[in-house]
Amino acid sequence: MDDHEITLRDCLCKRTVSVGAFQRFKELAESRRFQIFVVMDGDRFLGLVSDREAALFPNRIFADLLTRRPPAPLHEGDPILSALERLEAEEREFLQLVDENDEYVGVVSRFAIISALVVQERRLRSHLETLLVQYRHELDHHRIAASVFESTSEGIMVTDAEQRIITVNRAFTETTGWKTEEVVGKTPGILHSGRHDQEFYSTMWERLDQTGNWEGEVWNRRKNGEVYPEFLHINAVRDEAGNVRHYVGVFSDTTHFREMRDRLQHLVYYDALTGLPNRKLFFDHLEHAIADARARGSGVGLVFIDLDGFKEVNDTLGHVIGDRLLQQVARTLSASVDEGGSVARLGGDEFSVFFQTDDDEDAMVAQAERLADVLNRHFEIDDHRLFVSASLGISRYPADGEEAQSLLMAADNAMFKAKGDGKGNYRFYSASSHTQFMQRVRMTGELRQALEREEMEIAWQPQVNLASGRIVGAEALARWRDTQGQPVPPDVFIPLAEQSGLIRELGAQVLRLATREIAPILAEFPQLAGGFRFAVNLSPAQITARTHWQDWSDRTLDTILEALESAGLSTCQIEIELTESALADRSGIEKAIGRIGEAGISLAIDDFGTGCSNLATIKKLPVTKLKIDRSLVTDIVDDPADREIAAALVGMARGLKLDVLAEGVENREQADLLLGLGCDIAQGYLYSPPLSKTNFRTYVRDNLAHAGH
Repeated sequence: MDDHEITLRDCLCKRTVSVGAFQRFKELAESRRFQIFVVMDGDRFLGLVSDREAALFPNRIFADLLTRRPPAPLHEGDPILSALERLEAEEREFLQLVDENDEYVGVVSRFAIISALVVQERRLRSHLETLLVQYRHELDHHRIAASVFESTSEGIMVTDAEQRIITVNRAFTETTGWKTEEVVGKTPGILHSGRHDQEFYSTMWERLDQTGNWEGEVWNRRKNGEVYPEFLHINAVRDEAGNVRHYVGVFSDTTHFREMRDRLQHLVYYDALTGLPNRKLFFDHLEHAIADARARGSGVGLVFIDLDGFKEVNDTLGHVIGDRLLQQVARTLSASVDEGGSVARLGGDEFSVFFQTDDDEDAMVAQAERLADVLNRHFEIDDHRLFVSASLGISRYPADGEEAQSLLMAADNAMFKAKGDGKGNYRFYSASSHTQFMQRVRMTGELRQALEREEMEIAWQPQVNLASGRIVGAEALARWRDTQGQPVPPDVFIPLAEQSGLIRELGAQVLRLATREIAPILAEFPQLAGGFRFAVNLSPAQITARTHWQDWSDRTLDTILEALESAGLSTCQIEIELTESALADRSGIEKAIGRIGEAGISLAIDDFGTGCSNLATIKKLPVTKLKIDRSLVTDIVDDPADREIAAALVGMARGLKLDVLAEGVENREQADLLLGLGCDIAQGYLYSPPLSKTNFRTYVRDNLAHAGH
């Protein structure tokens, strides 16, 4: 039996009980629970007695209650409807049910039949409701599938087993230009571009037959004739017997992805800002040029170019102006290189040029001079007129290296030598300077690391009043030890910091360290209040391009004020030393330095007498002190010329109402002579060498104690 039909066996009455032929109703304790008594003589069926009949004669045995002849039984194969009609016709509530062998099976009642039919109706209704829910779900799935089919961005084409197109979706039409009605019944051959041969398609269909799917990139043709690339995935749809019923192809137009791949490929090999080849592509080109020169027995010239002052432009005017400057430089270089040459941006403000040569040094000199000339000029960007120069290093294949990397390192080495000679120069590579170059590279790395770890130290050299011997100031001198713990001379690491662009961080770090070290000493010795100033040097390299004094002074002043505030010091306790050479050819410096003076910070001119003294400039600056260079003090006792120069400088300072300090005073004779000339203050080994913070504190204590007596 399934869920759609029932038999008389499903309609058996459940309120029946078997009783013996000689049993009595009154003997049955649970008799009221049953409606029908099945009277049995052993295993033999005798008949049926209703509960009403049994209750009328409780003392009689059940065999006596079977007075009438039993009605004909129902057979289990009889239809339910005919059984129900017979019960109604004979006005019976129940009848015996027998099997095909006329053996007793059970009792069928009208109530049991109706109950079974009700249960079956409920079962059928539940089944129909389940089918309806499933149908609705399938309908939703079909709608979703249809929506996906039409709305997906991938083109879809469905064919029959003979590859005739049955349907396509909207994306197919948008991609190929073919409408649905134009392609239905045709084969996918209408899309063939002609770029693939028959072997390609044979391999594709062979794979489809073997595995049921294929995917790969193909070139197809739109309706307008345009050929385009697409990524295609084909699936074979089979029936239960394994026969192919349909082929479904899903594809996406990869034109955009190919364009993006080409752009990414361009970014890998070309500089995004200037459009020039980058370092990677430049090396590839250079290696090819070297291989070609090796085969032809010729040479290659390589020029390494580093812009002078670019960092200052970036820092003061911002990266937008800096980027536009680099773009102009790139265009200028590209226009200046002969056919066969190649220009690249290696990174930052570094460019490189190589060209084929017959190892003609004159030709390479001419090329280098032409490059230097086109770069040593003003560049107009918006309202800014920026002067940029370049330092160039030149190396040659095969003389200076036989590989691209070694050739570039040699040119880089030569460029550093050119930069050391001054802006706008060029140098050929020299093997003898390579060791110095490598040492400089190593030391630059160590200095950068020391600054990152704040490992700089301060040495304090006292400045004393020549007349009284009392300490009136001290100069904070930068000190550094390399990774081996050995002291590096200031005249070595300070120029190195200037050339490598580390001087600004070095100056700021020395300033912060000096303020932290001097603050507790000033607090411990209140006798120093009033006239004591500690001096910190400002390197000429910390002064940026002459057109940007305002920004330079703002940043410098902020750095000084932050360091003083952090240490709890005032501006009247610090003195900034600036060399005389830093003032030369610095139009606009008056306003910049003037802002520092307006903040209450004193300015001393260091190494005075060694440069071209511009008294008009000095007069306009908030200068409070001139420091006579030690070169004029060393022989002042024995050399009348030095003595006359020193006297003139002291007299000039007096006329400007400035204090005068003499550096490098090492003996009493020098001190007495300077005092006689009218010099106020001295600094040198006669009084003390540069001292550590602890030893300087001891010196201050002893000096003040001695001066107090």
